[in-house]
Amino acid sequence: MSNHEKWNYKKHTKEFPTDAFGDIEFENLGKRGKYIRLSCDTDSETLYDLMTQHWHLKTPNLIISVTGGAKNFALKPRMRKIVSRLIYIAQSKGAWIFTGGTHYGLMKYIGEVVRDNTISRSSEENVVAIGIAAWGMVSNRESLIRNCSAEMYYSAPYIMDDLKRDPLYCLDNNHTHLILVDNGTNGYPGIEAKLRTQLEKYISERIMPDSNYGGKIPIVCFAQGGGIETLKAINTAVKSKIPCVVVEGSGQIADVIASLAEAEGSLTSSSVKEKLLRYLPRTLSRLTEEETENWIKWIKEVLENPHLLTVIKIEEAGDEIVSNAISFALYKAFSTNEQDKDNWNGQLKLLLEWNQLELASEEIFTNDRRWESADLQDVMFTALIKDRPKFVRLFLENGLNLRKFLTNDVLTDLYTNNFSSLVFKNLQIAKNSYNDALLTFVWKMVEDFRKGLKKEDKSSKEDIEIQLLTRGCTLAALGASKLLKSLAKVKNDINAAGESEELANEYETRAVELFTECYSSDEDLAEQLLIYSCEAWGGSNCLELAVEAKDQQFIAQPGVQAVVSSLSGKLLLVNKAIMGFLFKNTIAAMFCSKYAGFRKKPTERSKKMFWYYAWFFTSPFVVFSWTVIFYIAFLLLFAYVLLMDFQKEPTMLELILYVLVFILLCDEVRQWYMNGSKYFSDLWNVMDTLGIFYFIIGIVFRLHSSNEASWYSGRVIFCLDYIIFTLRLIHIFTVSRNLGPKIIMLQRMLIDVFFFLFLFAVWMVAFGVARQGILRKNEHRWEWIFRSVVYEPYLVMFGHYPTDIDGTTLEGDQCTVTGNESKPLCVEVESNHVPDSQSGSPFH
Repeated sequence: MSNHEKWNYKKHTKEFPTDAFGDIEFENLGKRGKYIRLSCDTDSETLYDLMTQHWHLKTPNLIISVTGGAKNFALKPRMRKIVSRLIYIAQSKGAWIFTGGTHYGLMKYIGEVVRDNTISRSSEENVVAIGIAAWGMVSNRESLIRNCSAEMYYSAPYIMDDLKRDPLYCLDNNHTHLILVDNGTNGYPGIEAKLRTQLEKYISERIMPDSNYGGKIPIVCFAQGGGIETLKAINTAVKSKIPCVVVEGSGQIADVIASLAEAEGSLTSSSVKEKLLRYLPRTLSRLTEEETENWIKWIKEVLENPHLLTVIKIEEAGDEIVSNAISFALYKAFSTNEQDKDNWNGQLKLLLEWNQLELASEEIFTNDRRWESADLQDVMFTALIKDRPKFVRLFLENGLNLRKFLTNDVLTDLYTNNFSSLVFKNLQIAKNSYNDALLTFVWKMVEDFRKGLKKEDKSSKEDIEIQLLTRGCTLAALGASKLLKSLAKVKNDINAAGESEELANEYETRAVELFTECYSSDEDLAEQLLIYSCEAWGGSNCLELAVEAKDQQFIAQPGVQAVVSSLSGKLLLVNKAIMGFLFKNTIAAMFCSKYAGFRKKPTERSKKMFWYYAWFFTSPFVVFSWTVIFYIAFLLLFAYVLLMDFQKEPTMLELILYVLVFILLCDEVRQWYMNGSKYFSDLWNVMDTLGIFYFIIGIVFRLHSSNEASWYSGRVIFCLDYIIFTLRLIHIFTVSRNLGPKIIMLQRMLIDVFFFLFLFAVWMVAFGVARQGILRKNEHRWEWIFRSVVYEPYLVMFGHYPTDIDGTTLEGDQCTVTGNESKPLCVEVESNHVPDSQSGSPFH
């Protein structure tokens, strides 16, 4: 080659099989990655096969090509946050990230974030960061050349020397794969750009049937800062119809393009040059006139395609800004592409993948476009798998027929391949723990689908079940609330339990909204809705499910309370009518049986009368009414025995009282047997148990009538136990429409009252100790110390005037000087009967 001859790698170089490939091991850092040295005109298909077949990389769902910031600089905190979000998107979407691969500038920070992500996540979720660099710009590249003895596996030791002062770059130790492009030159940057561009274009044009981007792999260019190479990369991307996201505020060429993209008016060369002078004054001063014109030309070519440009501001960058910008850039490029602009289903899949509900509502589901149910079934299935409830609602509102969609095949696929094994296990644990008909039904249905037992030829019953599940929306919402609250009690996963509780509350809110709307439109229909029972939900109705799930928000709705009151009133009228009917027929039978004959057999009539009586006395309203009457009569008898008929030996009334308490004990045993361990979760049940337990203790003491102290102790225990039994009335009155809400309010206020009483006690004890210490000297009797420190200050706070403070009211026979009598210790006084505390006080 002569000195004046222009370099041409095809003419002045020869190709040989690569001698640099294998694993690269960064010494002193314990990092490893894959690397290969290859020619700059390597075929893109060959390179892609190498990456997927030999490096065993999974086919990417997205390509993020990062450009800009190749020199060392301090990354802004907000830009670091953007980079972190970018890596998170790559990890969650299964993307490949393309960078320059060197340990400088933005590439270095991207590598650090990839490293942190690799440490915090499992190996299956690692981010694929591929660095594409020029072989002639790599420092210490000689160590990457394989030894002659190495035949197959080779691990190249590589030393990163950041302090070495030369124009060459060190490779980044946090990139997972490195592609080193060689054209025979040394020290010339940018030779890898052509191969990188061709590779990106090849990947973006590959046909992928499972892709949510029109059957192709989407690619986006992400630019921040940068100079000439960044401008070339953006220009090339735009010409290849690749969308670009530019970070405004990151400096240099990114700010030039961002400011011009947002500027109003026509784009002129002078305005472009003005922005270059503003953001790149030093770079522009070193350019020739021809180079400046080339810069202006490239920038104008970029700005001629505004649909391929998306600008984000660095000061507004948050967790969702980056993902929204990338998804919006991909959507704009997809929807403006000549081949795909009418592919509405592909656009919808793209927005569903990125969870862009608002964009889908505004751009796709418009009034001028009608969707068929069959067109939405694929995206509906994807929305269910990806847990996009808002998209599910959007599809239902825009024509999806749920009954046609929920076929046996779809349900089998959902429950078999996409149903969490942890959720199924928790469902089984909840079923076994709570013995609930609804939980058992749902678990059996899921198990049948998972085992493939549901067949089309036996689908009549299942179709009915599905219709029942989808028809009663309010019932379904309350059923879902109950199921989720039951799953939340299974404490295998705290986070999952919290999510289940939140979802349960959300379903309860939906039930409230549905019933409120129904009640405001038709009260009779709302009443039928509350009492409508469904076999698919264990034969339960809305009221029963709401009570079992403890959906207090739903039960407290005025409409629900009004319907319950209406049902109670109707039941009362029916009971009165039946009572009157039974009374009249009984009287007639008593007085007319001697004179009147029956055409029907007496046994049939008596059997009919028996069922009338049985139905009446077992109706819920009558049972509750008799329970209230019985309990009030029990309390009245208890009070009479304590106040007027408590003798040395139990009287007949007291024995009747014992029998009534025994009946209450039997009822508590029945409740405990039916509810199991859940019995003691109700504080009222605990109070019932304590009341009966103390009553038995009182009987034991009371029956020792020969011992006066024991007999008296029994009476005191009975009196205290009466308080517990009387408080039980509060629980009975919670069903009252007027008293119930007030009782619940008082229960919720008890915690606040406790803190208030604590502060009250602190002040009271402080005052009591100071008062006792000032007025009396060396009191040794604990009971009188307690009386003076706690009891008397408590009375003072309620207006009781203490007699031992003012000396004129003191009486010597009411106190003791020595402390040997059952009297309070006398206050220290002087000869004029004035307490020492007053004469010795500096304020006296």
